[in-house]
Amino acid sequence: MVTKEQHELDWSIDLIDSVWFHIGSYMSIHDIHRLTRTCYRLHTLFTSNDFWSYLIRKKFGNQIWHRLIKNSSLFIDDENQIFNCITKPCHSKLIYIELMTRKCISFSEFNLFSFDTNRNYTTIADPSSLNGYVLYIKDSLELCYSLHIETIFKNILPGKYDVIWRMKLDIPYIVGDTEFYAAAEQISLGQVAYMRWTQEDFLSMYRCFYCDITKTNLWFYQTIGFVEINGNKPCDVYISMTNYDSLHAKHGIYLDYVELKLRLE
Repeated sequence: MVTKEQHELDWSIDLIDSVWFHIGSYMSIHDIHRLTRTCYRLHTLFTSNDFWSYLIRKKFGNQIWHRLIKNSSLFIDDENQIFNCITKPCHSKLIYIELMTRKCISFSEFNLFSFDTNRNYTTIADPSSLNGYVLYIKDSLELCYSLHIETIFKNILPGKYDVIWRMKLDIPYIVGDTEFYAAAEQISLGQVAYMRWTQEDFLSMYRCFYCDITKTNLWFYQTIGFVEINGNKPCDVYISMTNYDSLHAKHGIYLDYVELKLRLE
């Protein structure tokens, strides 16, 4: 028989904070927001710096927690602007959301890139891409230009990030050395990402990923290295792809996106 006292049992009161923290670590941010609207205690619990600091430590490790929370005064506002201020409410939540946000720039977003002015870059539709369109480099063999593409990731938090390019190839013709490069704009230069490909490297990758006759496995993810942002201040990260050979045309490359993926330390 269920007593009246059992009917009135409030689990939000009986469970200790650490148990709720553990439960919250398995929930999405949306579900956590919904839970905060159920009662005053859970609202206070899940909007506290302690809870979001706990999530950062659990999901990203002690070193990132030390860098961005314990030994830092970073703050990110609702417009993704980062300040050195610890007086704002629940700054650890905003940092957690920033860490969870995928840092990805699609090559179809022309306004986010700088290109050399020698060729007309165009996008083509591709439903398997990030935004439904990809950048396709296909010069005429009669036209010979160098190649340079550059973009910038803004306000990236300190840490180590793998630099990943997603692309596919169609009988690539890229004579000369092609350099993939990434570096953070900071006073104390950290690790930079660099990779150099020759024409044979492109052809080898083409043969490797074009083996699927159904043409469903043509995309590949190329990590060119990692960049390191030192200290406790965010900064911009510059990414580029360059081929200085001006005697040969370049074609046969589809570029989908470039991504910074945080390394767990």
